[in-house]
Amino acid sequence: MDELSGALVERVGVEAWVDGRGDAGEVAGFWQPGVTVFAAVVPDPGGGASEGGARRSRRRWRVTLRAPVAVSLTSQLRWRSEVLAVLAVESDPRRSDRVVLRCEVRP
Repeated sequence: MDELSGALVERVGVEAWVDGRGDAGEVAGFWQPGVTVFAAVVPDPGGGASEGGARRSRRRWRVTLRAPVAVSLTSQLRWRSEVLAVLAVESDPRRSDRVVLRCEVRP
């Protein structure tokens, strides 16, 4: 756990999508700001073509957070001036003190 403490140097805001509908039935959902946590954010060299998916031009990041934190595929992260969409949430039972996210920059 000590090596995790020294690696979490970035501040990241976690936001959750709140679904809603307007009077005419149009989508009126919004991103609800949640907690701000410390994280380790590094470029993600894997994913895409290496996992059989299409190569994308958007930048991908691997984000490590201290568990427990409520993050799912319907979450997004605010980091510096970037919005990061959560593509995958990885929890390793051998390392129950952390959650690793694979994220992609969104406009």
